[in-house]
Amino acid sequence: MLWPAVTETDLIELVTEFNDEKYKICLNNKGYAGFVFFDIGSVLLDLDWDISFETYGKLFPVGTNINYYNVLEILRENHVLSDWCTGQMGAFSYAQAIMNAYRQEAKISEVNSLLSILDVKHADSLVVGALRLRVYELAKKLRDMNFAIGVLSNATTWHEVVIEKRLPVRDFFDVCIFSQDLGCEKPQRKIYEVAQYEANRFVQKKFNATLDPNDIYFIDDTPVNVRAAREMNWQTSLVNLFNDSILEKISQKKISENELKEASHIRENLLFGQSAASRVENIFKSIVTL
Repeated sequence: MLWPAVTETDLIELVTEFNDEKYKICLNNKGYAGFVFFDIGSVLLDLDWDISFETYGKLFPVGTNINYYNVLEILRENHVLSDWCTGQMGAFSYAQAIMNAYRQEAKISEVNSLLSILDVKHADSLVVGALRLRVYELAKKLRDMNFAIGVLSNATTWHEVVIEKRLPVRDFFDVCIFSQDLGCEKPQRKIYEVAQYEANRFVQKKFNATLDPNDIYFIDDTPVNVRAAREMNWQTSLVNLFNDSILEKISQKKISENELKEASHIRENLLFGQSAASRVENIFKSIVTL
């Protein structure tokens, strides 16, 4: 439901395979191969928005009519999601905003007696799914090849707790950038500028070299985030998570641009787990042999 809208134009323009010659030049000239930033959700780990909404639904009386798109619209209108992702809203206020949105949509005045803050936290945390082990192995291989590695994520406070249980990102990665710590989120330029600054600091300390923006690699599942990184002159690629059925419809011109946008929000049209991990691996297949 909250998976990003993706168009055929996005797939054509943004899904790229990283070239092996570039990192070799950097390695020969500067002593390091480059810096790779991974998005976390839908790249390093699965995200499953539907299970979160289904969990909310089970907390209401049978037959309660809830349109989750309307709930999302209420949250967006009140800037709840962006304020939560950028650390400008605390957990209590976020939970209250969630309950208010459901009260409006379900037209149940006593929603506070049906939903608690712990309910909201539990449902919200279920979004974070399993670690994609092959992407984790890819990251380790890149480090062995003298790449520095980092994460650049809009994950929230609650999500980070679950993410750390799946993979201790702050221990494993060289640089960790979370929107909640900075007061801004992708695709805002500031978060990329901070990421580039911190990546350059790391490269200076470890390799005694300067990091050129063109030697930063970034992968994400959201087109607007990839385009924003491209404007920073980074090497970028969109992770294509459409399943083979959707890709076949695209190749046969059997799906319109608007239909494709809608399809990108539906779980059944997307890849997860190791199938999704293979799409990430394909981006690096000219660089890494796994």
